[in-house]
Amino acid sequence: LNHHHPSTKHTPISMAKRRSIHLLMISSSCNLLCNTLVGSSSTRCFVQAFQPTLARRISSSRRLFATSNVSSKGYGPVPLRTDAPTHLDGVEDAVDAALMHFQNQNSVDDPLYAHDTITTFPAADRETIGVASKLRKRLDSLARNKDCRRCWLQKRHCVCGSCPPLEEYNATTSCGGIENVNRLFLLTHHKEICMVVDTAKIILSSFPNTSRLVVNGLGRDFQPSMGEMLDVYNDALSGRSKCLILFPTDDAKTFDDIEEEVGSSVADSGGDLQTGWDVIVIDGTWQQARKMHSKYFPEASKEGLHRVQLTSNVVDLLGGDDSDIKGHQLRRHPTKWREISTHEATRLLLKDMHTGGQFDKQSDVMSRYQEILNAAARTQLGPPREK
Repeated sequence: LNHHHPSTKHTPISMAKRRSIHLLMISSSCNLLCNTLVGSSSTRCFVQAFQPTLARRISSSRRLFATSNVSSKGYGPVPLRTDAPTHLDGVEDAVDAALMHFQNQNSVDDPLYAHDTITTFPAADRETIGVASKLRKRLDSLARNKDCRRCWLQKRHCVCGSCPPLEEYNATTSCGGIENVNRLFLLTHHKEICMVVDTAKIILSSFPNTSRLVVNGLGRDFQPSMGEMLDVYNDALSGRSKCLILFPTDDAKTFDDIEEEVGSSVADSGGDLQTGWDVIVIDGTWQQARKMHSKYFPEASKEGLHRVQLTSNVVDLLGGDDSDIKGHQLRRHPTKWREISTHEATRLLLKDMHTGGQFDKQSDVMSRYQEILNAAARTQLGPPREK
């Protein structure tokens, strides 16, 4: 670790690089243990369970080595494949944290199958264990099949090269995000994670800095994005911020109506709310979305909290019989307009929020992204089954 490669002109290896090399050495030791400890199944299982977490911890090391000027020859660090972080990394960290918590606190070797122990847990803990265990299996399957962690498709059908982030198109915001939007939360049902036909993943990859992936069933103790979303919700209820929940409740209004109402209330009070909106979009089937809405957002719209819906002419257009209409998901629904995808609903809302045309370019590209994703998903899944 103290070796000075000639190309570095005897510059000492930084402490960050030393820690990275240590992690790589530990990873190699884990591989060796898995291959040699044939007779010790318990130790082998522990090492296999530890490896996914370790792999994510050294991802920063991989990026550090890739940007390093140190040569890969001799004793210098070997450049490794660079994988940009994705929102799925946060989900995986939350899953591992939840499973480790209950294993340590309750001595449960396998939460998914320890039924006698699970029945004694509170309902919220049972939900967390069930969701985390199912997600762990799904994430393991994604890794085993070497599918893309960003678009969740097989590598040969990956669309990431055709769907780069869109935040760079906006030069008016200092953070490179969406103008008039502070944060975009995607409250996603756990069954949508790693699903081929899910469209919310394109929103996450299009706006990686602005968007937050929040998986239902994993509490704020394990999932920081859940805590951030709930804090935004509570702040809006108390009038400290402005928040939109995209969901067609009875009291939902269009964005233009909400803007007019908020402008009048601010003028009357002489106060001023935060600049920009926090937006929450619910991702799942309609039945799943209704349950998540009732669970996480039970309060009626008031103060800075508003339910927003798309304009009626957009809903009428989406409910038409024209098969060429864009924005429908691949899953079918008896009510035609309810086939609208999460991606398309979000795109249309963001367009409504920018009546001056500031979002038109991004909106057009987002529409094209869904076409690309749907085509790739159809190719991977094959033709639909006959009823």
